[in-house]
Amino acid sequence: MTVCDNRSAEELGERYQRLAARGIDFRLGERSMEQLDDFAVLYRSPGFPLFHPAITQARANGVKVTSAIRLFLQLCPCPVIGVTGTKGKGTTSTLICRMLEHSQRQKGARVYLGGNIGVAPFSFYPLLQPDDLVVLELSSFQLEDLEEKVEIAVFTNITEDHLAPADPVNPNYHPSREAYIQAKANLLRYQSPTGVAILNQDDRTCRDLVSLVRGRLLLYGSVQPAAGAWYERLPGGEYGVYWNLTGTPELLITSKEIKLRGEHNLLNIAAAALASFTAGAGRDAIIRAITEYKGLEHRLEYVTTINGVQYFDDSFATSPEPTIVALRAFQEPVILIAGGADKGTDYTGLAETILHSSVKAVVLIGKMGPVIGAAIRQAAEKMKCRLPILVDGGSDMKTIVARANQYATPGDVVLLSTACASFDLFKNYKERGALFKEQVLALKEL
Repeated sequence: MTVCDNRSAEELGERYQRLAARGIDFRLGERSMEQLDDFAVLYRSPGFPLFHPAITQARANGVKVTSAIRLFLQLCPCPVIGVTGTKGKGTTSTLICRMLEHSQRQKGARVYLGGNIGVAPFSFYPLLQPDDLVVLELSSFQLEDLEEKVEIAVFTNITEDHLAPADPVNPNYHPSREAYIQAKANLLRYQSPTGVAILNQDDRTCRDLVSLVRGRLLLYGSVQPAAGAWYERLPGGEYGVYWNLTGTPELLITSKEIKLRGEHNLLNIAAAALASFTAGAGRDAIIRAITEYKGLEHRLEYVTTINGVQYFDDSFATSPEPTIVALRAFQEPVILIAGGADKGTDYTGLAETILHSSVKAVVLIGKMGPVIGAAIRQAAEKMKCRLPILVDGGSDMKTIVARANQYATPGDVVLLSTACASFDLFKNYKERGALFKEQVLALKEL
């Protein structure tokens, strides 16, 4: 077995040492992708482009190109629930897993969560039994060459992402939006007629994928579907999540019982409830999981309140769409921290949302900070709207938080939701979010 990586042994660090100790060979550095024809099978890392010349040449010469996720699905002895989407798939996957835990325990089985969420499925593969369930969060890069089936396929949304190389180590991009959509669509394309597809009817691209559904279709959204789940505003001002799986609409839960913030999380809850119920979870277990769940780290995560100002870490928002969704979750005045590395996206919609929202100041960071600022100015001129305060955030998190805090008064929200990748200033979105929380909590000590 050989690992091909354009990094050096020093850059790989502990991973190199661990694998080398097991007798794994390496081809490292700039020439690591040469002579791939020497191999019978290549297991491509998610994000390494299928259209890379070395991969294209190897395939043309008869080398089998596959992936770890494909091998797992070929070998997995139990049913799999696959969850994909541009945003929301991590929250939805985790909710599904928590909803299923009780029902699985009752029958002496388990549910496992893995995939793009950060847990390699092969780490729990030796434990799997036929009565178990696996929930996989699946990225477009894990799906783009998929030909294996999952029993239940869940789509949160499909917007625009990964259209330019952002990570200098792992390019992580698709050549076009259509290629990105088609990668996601593989989750439906290879389902059997006994499978279940759960699609967001509020999302136009998801609606376009309905024609690919071969089995049972369940829809969810903000309008009642024929079969599925939805949310609607109640007379008291809160929201109710409903479902209709037996022909009779039923209220599942109200927003006052839910800790997650924002209408987008009502959609995630609706999708998770449909998937888990279909896989065997009971209504009570589903409701309990919803009420107990506080959300994933760096996904509109509440950090703290200091002098009446609330701080939220939404560092996972690496494209405009999740930032737009996050802004809609707040009525309070918002100081938004936005900008970072380019992913080939258009910021016009984000700029218009900012002008229509409660944002009072935007702290602009990274390479795309000035680009976002220009988009806001252009939109304001076109819409004849008043500009929010536009602030240069600097290049380190201590300065960024300090400048955001300058404009915050009691009752405000400081929101890190950058709409961009992190790689120009930070190692990844996790480091960006962790440093934000660290600097916010340091304000308490001042």
